Amino acid sequence: MSSIAKESSFFSRICTDLCKGMCCDPWWGIISYTIVKEGVISNPDDFKKEIAKGIHDRVQRITEVYVTNERPARRLFNLPERYTVHVRNINTNGNKLSINVLAMFAFRCIFLSPDKTCLIHPSFLGGADIRPPQCGFMGSLNAHIGEKGYCRIIHAAQTNNESAIERAIEVEKNASERHYKEGFQTAEEAAEAVIGRVREYCFKYAKHLLAGERQAVLGRNDPCYCGSNKKYKKCHGQ
Repeated sequence: MSSIAKESSFFSRICTDLCKGMCCDPWWGIISYTIVKEGVISNPDDFKKEIAKGIHDRVQRITEVYVTNERPARRLFNLPERYTVHVRNINTNGNKLSINVLAMFAFRCIFLSPDKTCLIHPSFLGGADIRPPQCGFMGSLNAHIGEKGYCRIIHAAQTNNESAIERAIEVEKNASERHYKEGFQTAEEAAEAVIGRVREYCFKYAKHLLAGERQAVLGRNDPCYCGSNKKYKKCHGQ
């Protein structure tokens, strides 16, 4: 057996015997993006619907990309089991609100069997690889932390240190369980949580973006919130 084949066999055993498909059960779709809101939040329910729609759109993009390489193609995922949306930070520029979020969706791969066997893995199909290209990136030995294809467990396995492998598996398991627990069953619930963070931020730092709060925060002779350098009474306070 060649060294490449031995190496491939070794890391395959790490996935099947030790990891047991942890990265696929659930499989986390992760997208970072910015939600922009112009003007006062006069109707939080409408804003929540906008945020939920953005979440649904990104879920759809993932399900459309992760399909088998065959004709006809088959999707790997249905809807996520959990929607975890972290607000990383919020910024304001005049009357514009920018919300930077990290969305994490817990999918269950349709082709992962109850015993954690990937039913479309080349080793199961006699060498034929019909997986999406993205699946093949996972566990890349050349990837570093934060790069596509990085796997903490595979990189720990390169050390041949059983304790290091066990620690890596424990870290990944705890992180997955924590994100799953923090998530919501629907995109609408996740959007409501984002709105809650926005309300909290605006109440502390940008009350002028909350309907009914502007007069309470700004005097008529105060600088206008929009950054025009005019007094509020001569700008948006007219």
